[in-house]
Amino acid sequence: MKNLIRILALCGAGLLLTAPNCQAAILSFSLETTTNPIRVGDVFDIDVVVHELFAGDNTDELLAFGFNTTSSISGLLEFQGSTVNPLFSEDSLLVNLHAAGSAFPGVSSNPITALSFNLATLHFKALATGQVSVAIASDLSDFNQGLIFLNQGSLAINASRGFDIAAVPLPPSLLMFVSGVVVSLGAFWRKLG
Repeated sequence: MKNLIRILALCGAGLLLTAPNCQAAILSFSLETTTNPIRVGDVFDIDVVVHELFAGDNTDELLAFGFNTTSSISGLLEFQGSTVNPLFSEDSLLVNLHAAGSAFPGVSSNPITALSFNLATLHFKALATGQVSVAIASDLSDFNQGLIFLNQGSLAINASRGFDIAAVPLPPSLLMFVSGVVVSLGAFWRKLG
């Protein structure tokens, strides 16, 4: 019996040594926007970018991803949907997530995906002035969320970004018009008085 346990342990160790690298990739996420400053009424995009996607295993494939936005956006921003990277099928409505996509065969390591890779673009409309924090998060208890790889377990997608929404500046012509109306009303009231 001891020999059987020893043989099974050695076989298990041998499998671990010969199996593909299954440790979690060392990757990070960022939320990037090119709109600056963001003003009330602006419709703007935030790109969800993953960095070092295949740092843990260059032979792996990304099969799918999914996440929701969670943030302090109540009353300040309106989420208007998402666009997933064209390498993926659009699955957001199918799995009831803010952004989700799948690719079969999966997306593999190449010069395009090696350093920075855009998973999806989130679309928002600025409704009011103030400070806002937009965050994305994946709940790994839902098998549709996170980064889903071929050779390793799912990895959580988490990132956040804060920014200010500014008021729309008044055009100089409007200020001149208002000041003209004020001067005219002042002259009118003086004439009556």
